Amino acid sequence: MEKLIIIGAGGYAKSVLDSIDYYNYKVAGFVDEFSSNTEHLGYPMLASSIEELINAEQYFYFIAIGNNYHRKRWYDKLKERRLRLINVVDKSALVSQRATIGNGCFIGKMAIVNSKSIVCDDCIVNSKALIEHGCYVSDHANISTNSVINGDVCVGTGSFLGSCSVTRGQLKIGNWVTVGAGAVVVDNVEDNKIVAGVPARIIKDCNNGEELI
Repeated sequence: MEKLIIIGAGGYAKSVLDSIDYYNYKVAGFVDEFSSNTEHLGYPMLASSIEELINAEQYFYFIAIGNNYHRKRWYDKLKERRLRLINVVDKSALVSQRATIGNGCFIGKMAIVNSKSIVCDDCIVNSKALIEHGCYVSDHANISTNSVINGDVCVGTGSFLGSCSVTRGQLKIGNWVTVGAGAVVVDNVEDNKIVAGVPARIIKDCNNGEELI
């Protein structure tokens, strides 16, 4: 059984712990740069950084950080050190055999990824989210709870689609876009925009996903 370290000791870690394949991975503990606790959810707090770990290469890793910008920062650290990332796919998720899932992704409870869709590295497809056929979800994106992406949509790097949002088919959502909860996207969205409403309209610019709504 492989030893697993979870990076990030916040609320998202609860969902991750619930969906881990415990037949193949044993949770060794958490790394979190902000936590002063000695444990989280019954597991020890091992360190505040990768550099503090002894024999870091012996572990597998999963990044349980919801913010796309900060998750990417940790992803880049792990890749630079050639440490091993896993996917966490809940047993209730439906992932087509014709879909492609990258590295370090979370596919939550009752999420659906349909045929010929590609979910790239370090993405979150949260509980009950639907990614229809032929979609392309770029690195570090977050498809939030109960959101719907219809067929042949391209979601850019680091974009965040809020809970219960709906994206019409055959659209392009740019890089580091934030789509507000409940929004209905009917047109392409340019890079670094925040959109909200029904239909979705640009409400402001954003900077690399640091502001999520």
